[in-house]
Amino acid sequence: MNRFISYEGLPINSGGAHTVSRKSPKVNYEQILNFLSLFANKTQPKSIELTLYESEKKEYSALKLLPKLTLKFGIPKTRNDGWLRTWTWNLTEKNIESGFETLELNNELPKNPAGPISLSFHWNFHFKDPNTNQVLPNQELIPELDFRIKNSRIYLRLSKKSTISVWFALPFEKVEKYESEFINDLKSNLPFKTSDKHWRIWIKSEKGNWTPRKIEIKNAS
Repeated sequence: MNRFISYEGLPINSGGAHTVSRKSPKVNYEQILNFLSLFANKTQPKSIELTLYESEKKEYSALKLLPKLTLKFGIPKTRNDGWLRTWTWNLTEKNIESGFETLELNNELPKNPAGPISLSFHWNFHFKDPNTNQVLPNQELIPELDFRIKNSRIYLRLSKKSTISVWFALPFEKVEKYESEFINDLKSNLPFKTSDKHWRIWIKSEKGNWTPRKIEIKNAS
């Protein structure tokens, strides 16, 4: 493989993310599941995390919420990075509904720079053709340009303000009729508007280095 196409929205390594619609967290989650069922070879998340954040201005007590959440989900992982102390639980798929019920506590809590409670999902997958249900070939040949990012990736963070970060790696060496139709179909099924500025074609040099070049994805006619 000497070329592939990517979409990074917005750059994961800069901490950026698209803001998801103001629909309920459950609706945004279900929209991602619908997208994955159409375009991905798997819909099971790699990880699910529920996180409780302390109040920056001491407007609520995270410690009062901890006993109830610990009873429900077990002992959390605690982190104190000098900003906001957090408590995080790794959930299983059978706990997802309980995670959404816990997320509703945000409706009773004041605003916070993060949280107060977030429910996050991380998926890794390969793309498939939604018409044939066949996995697109040669995705295993696409290089991993960042050890933190597997091909392909969705990170959905649901909270008072929900966001989504994606890294899409498509095994296309050109953008002709099939590729354009596939990408436009993909775009129309996402719960956010993709940025035209973040599509790239990566070209492999004779020395084995990969260089990105911006490309325009034309709307299907």
